[in-house]
Amino acid sequence: MPSSASERERALRRRLGIPDDARHVLVLGESSHWDPNWLFTSEEYYERRIERILDEVLRELVHEPRRVYSLEAIFFLRLYWDRRPDQRDLLRQLVAERRLQLTGTGITTPDTVIPATESILRDYLLGQEWLRAHGFEVEPRLAYLPDDFGCSPALPAMLAALGFDRTALTRIDGMYFVGADLRLPSSYPLRGSSAHLLEKELRTQDFVWRAPDGSEVLCHWNAFTYFQGDMLAHLGVIRWMGMTLGVPWRTGRHIASRIAGLVRQLAPLSRTPYLFCPIGCDFNGPIEHLVELLDRHDRTHFGETGTWVVSAGMDDYLDLVDCHRDRLPVLELDPNPYWMGFYASRPNVKRLSNRIARKLVLAEKLSFDPDRDPAPRDAALGEAWNLVALTNHHDLVTGTSPERVYLREQLPWLRRAESLADGLLARARIDVPETRQRTPATLEWQLRDGVLDVRTEHYSARVSEASGGCLTSYRDGTGERLSGFGNDLVAYADSGGLWRMGHEYLGGRFREIERTSDRPARIEVREAEGVLEVKVRSRLCGEEVVRWMWLGGGSPIVRLHVDGTAAGHRTITCRFPMRSSARTLAMNVPGGVVTRPLQKLYDPTFWPARSFAHLEDPSGFGLAVFLGGPACVGLSRPGVVEWVVLRHAPLEKAFGVIPLPAHPASGIGTAEDGVEYAVWLTGAGDHRAHHLPREVRRSLRAGLTAPSSIDLDAIASEVITTDHVDVLVSAIKVASRGEGHVVRLRSYRPGERLDVRVRCARRAIREARRCDARERDLAPLVVEDGAARVAVDRAITSVRVLF
Repeated sequence: MPSSASERERALRRRLGIPDDARHVLVLGESSHWDPNWLFTSEEYYERRIERILDEVLRELVHEPRRVYSLEAIFFLRLYWDRRPDQRDLLRQLVAERRLQLTGTGITTPDTVIPATESILRDYLLGQEWLRAHGFEVEPRLAYLPDDFGCSPALPAMLAALGFDRTALTRIDGMYFVGADLRLPSSYPLRGSSAHLLEKELRTQDFVWRAPDGSEVLCHWNAFTYFQGDMLAHLGVIRWMGMTLGVPWRTGRHIASRIAGLVRQLAPLSRTPYLFCPIGCDFNGPIEHLVELLDRHDRTHFGETGTWVVSAGMDDYLDLVDCHRDRLPVLELDPNPYWMGFYASRPNVKRLSNRIARKLVLAEKLSFDPDRDPAPRDAALGEAWNLVALTNHHDLVTGTSPERVYLREQLPWLRRAESLADGLLARARIDVPETRQRTPATLEWQLRDGVLDVRTEHYSARVSEASGGCLTSYRDGTGERLSGFGNDLVAYADSGGLWRMGHEYLGGRFREIERTSDRPARIEVREAEGVLEVKVRSRLCGEEVVRWMWLGGGSPIVRLHVDGTAAGHRTITCRFPMRSSARTLAMNVPGGVVTRPLQKLYDPTFWPARSFAHLEDPSGFGLAVFLGGPACVGLSRPGVVEWVVLRHAPLEKAFGVIPLPAHPASGIGTAEDGVEYAVWLTGAGDHRAHHLPREVRRSLRAGLTAPSSIDLDAIASEVITTDHVDVLVSAIKVASRGEGHVVRLRSYRPGERLDVRVRCARRAIREARRCDARERDLAPLVVEDGAARVAVDRAITSVRVLF
């Protein structure tokens, strides 16, 4: 391999046929964006578009040997493979020749702000394993996410853990996207956004993206959509789903004009000689004889413009850019909030997906048997994880599909996955001892004249019927902690829809209109096993809502639950105003933990959190909230924590009547199982939430479980352990590639190098190797006294162990 960057660049140019004297190189990267089930079901998409598109792609690649075409995900390739055995040899050949390129190994192009970290890792592993099992030797370095609605700021940590070193994305906060707003394009990018930073301040589409744990990937941003070049050979507006709002136009003059326009757009945002133009709107076929058009242009215009145009892939483009890596900025980017409404759309989908993944991880841990080495692979487990991977998709777990598709295909997938997960977990629990721990606890209470007073060893609390059944006081050893009504439900009039809240676009509305604290409520109380169960019945915007609260039990954690329905075009939040001036909120996200500000672009600003958020002011006092699954949480003002519990916002409309073209799907969504959460008012002596010791994290999680139930998480956490309190075993699985088991470690002290020993209580470890999450071995590890020594310096570390 060439050693220096200049030698690598020359070799890459020769391979792609780029002249040495080209001042600019415009790479046209052609693909087609395929959602497994957005506006149609997967079978409908396959029958209407996929088979036809792939047939056309293969014909074009055979006809033009220098042409490159890219596929984003494995799902539809897998269907085509199964149904078109006549094309299998050609598929293998074109992939091996890098003319049919894979821009990732995911079953889907997953959303990365809502799913569990382990779900995302399995998505990419499962796709890679399918490729390997069917004779494809390619192992891409690129994970392309063209249509995700924002991305986790810890995405580089997940990609690095999977062995990817580059990525590309389109939708980042503050950018213009066609049809999404009535504001003029000149209003964008919005000030204070990631798009403004890249486009106006740094003037680049390419950068090195650094995660909170220090992991880095090379990143490209499509500033002008992921289908910027789709109309290259047409006159008109757009091509979409095989339909064209326009007419074919392939004259040399027209192609030259299009290419000159693309260079004018892209060149000011490039720090290298290379420009990338994506071609690939949803379910479009390939441009007929594309290389023929580009060759004619290069012959005719290269001499006068110095711009060479080539058909290549995103990976080829990033190879070229990487030769100039020292010119690129290094950024810790949080490309959110792009849109905020989908954080709470179809909460049942999000909670089901989260719950299923948790059950599968638990089942794997509890069924782990070091005496069965090598361990057998379980077909039901494989099917369940495959379904979880499908639910990761950025139009499924986000809740942004029409009701018909949700009910016909998405919900059945989720129910099938949960049925499998329940069976696996029930089988794994056979050997779990039926022991329950009860902690002697102080509990004193009285309900008099509509006022409930409660005292435990950790706090005293007051709940008032006259104040809507809210917490009117919460005191601990430091004094009163609330500055207003706690556990108050707040209703907003919301003109938004599945993707966005009303205050995110011109002509929309998002306005507080009512609270449960505005009118009296009814309180019912019952004590059992040292825990006080409080039931509060209220009405909000004409609908009944029921809040449950469990106090005592020897824990500082207050467990809560909401049942109810939001009235039409309403978003309902739960609000806890604290005696605090905090303007930031720490929360876990897929791949790590981040701290986010009071506001970014919108007032109020909501953020996607994986399962917890923690407010902490300079004095050290705060509020940790465990949300039991993906959540929409923020600070409505300093010290006031608020998260969405119910939402009914079916379709984005501007000025009450104008639908937005970019948001064609509508739906209501439900919270069928209610909404669970738990709060813990932290003190100055407590660790920060992202450094919470193992026991406190477990307590927050257990806060969502009845005190008398078995803590399966606690039992599963003892199967394989580490000797460091801030490094947890997040998953244990039978290896998909190679031998033994793969143990996933999560560090809550990212960026610090920790010397950790991984041990199994039941059997000594014989051999251990560091691997990535695609289970490719990286380096051997030292094993001492049956324990593997692992240097953990990133958020996610995978280790292969043999007993």
